[in-house]
Amino acid sequence: MKPLDYPQIIKLAKTAIEEDSNWGMEEIVRDVKTEIITSKSKSDRKTEIIEEPKEQKTTSVKQTVNDNNKNTKDILDALKKEVLSCKKCPLGNSRLNAVFGVGDPYTNIMFIGEGPGFQEDHKGEPFVGRAGALLDKIIAAMGFSRQTVYIANIVKCHPMKNPSNPELKTNDRPPTQDEMQACKPYLDKQIEIIAPKVIVTLGSSSTKALLQTEETISSLRGKFKEYHGIKLMPTYHPAALLRNPNLKKDVWHDMQQVMAYLKNN
Repeated sequence: MKPLDYPQIIKLAKTAIEEDSNWGMEEIVRDVKTEIITSKSKSDRKTEIIEEPKEQKTTSVKQTVNDNNKNTKDILDALKKEVLSCKKCPLGNSRLNAVFGVGDPYTNIMFIGEGPGFQEDHKGEPFVGRAGALLDKIIAAMGFSRQTVYIANIVKCHPMKNPSNPELKTNDRPPTQDEMQACKPYLDKQIEIIAPKVIVTLGSSSTKALLQTEETISSLRGKFKEYHGIKLMPTYHPAALLRNPNLKKDVWHDMQQVMAYLKNN
C-alpha cells in the first residue's frame, strides 16, 4: 500500500458513513486517519481491512464447485418457495409476506436478525425500516454492501401482538421459542447452502436461538463462538443502537474483529 493511497481510502470510508448521524462514525474515520499517520504497521493492517471487500466480489471456490453441480442461487430459490407457502406455526396465517432473505448467495458473511417487522412484512425484505437503514450503514462502514453480504432472520414471518391487524404499526413483538424452533430448520438450510465464513447474530433472539443459551447479549457480544463449525459473532441489534447510541462503539469493535477474521482466513 502506497502512502498516496491513504487519502483516497479515508475518503471512501468516510463517504460510506457520513450520511447517518445516528451511527456517529466520524470518530472512527478520525481514528483510522490517526492510525495511518502515526503507525505504518497499524495503517497497513487498517487499510488492508478496508480493502477486503474487493476480494469478496471475485468468484469463490465455493461458487465454482456449486456451479459445476447446481447453482447455489437456484437451491436458495427452491427453499424460498417452500418458505413462502409455510404454515408450520401460526405466524404463517397472519403474515402479509414471508421474508426469506436477501444478498449474495456466495458471500463469506451472513447477518441474522430477529424477525420481520411491520415494514418488512409489507415489503417482503429483511431490515428495510430504520434499523435496516442503520444496518446498511454498519455494513458499508465495514466496506461491504447489502448486495455483497447475506441478511436473514431467525423467523421468516412477522410476529405480531395482534395478528388480526397487520396494518397496525405498533404491532411488533419478539418471536416466541416455539416460533423460532419451527422456523429454525429453514435458517439452518440457508446457512448450509451459503456456507459463510462468519455469521453475525444481531440481538438477543437470534443469538440465543443459535447458541442455545440464556446468557444476555451484553455478556455474549464481542466474543467469537461457533455454530456448525462456522465462526459466529454476537452483537447488538441495530434497533438497540437507535435506542442507545452509546452501544455503537461496542458494535464497531465487534465488526472490526469480523473484518480481521475474514482478512486472515
